[in-house]
Amino acid sequence: MAVQRSPRVGEALATLGDANSVRPMMPPGDATAQETRDFYQDRADMFRSVAEKDKDHYWEAMACAGLEQEKADQIRDMLRVDQEPNR
Repeated sequence: MAVQRSPRVGEALATLGDANSVRPMMPPGDATAQETRDFYQDRADMFRSVAEKDKDHYWEAMACAGLEQEKADQIRDMLRVDQEPNR
């Protein structure tokens, strides 16, 4: 099952509660590494967008964005290593 990406992830969400209720926390079990990276990147972008709108939960949303970004970056780095030629 492919992970569907939205070019405007999080734009319609106004609160941290909205963000936590509309998006799954984990990508589908059959997602590829790239799809999983995209999933976590989308979630990081969504939480950053929500942080700008939900000022009462700004720091919490930014912490969530940081955690999701870290997951996306780890997968990105893993994919880079896998693509490097063996030395």
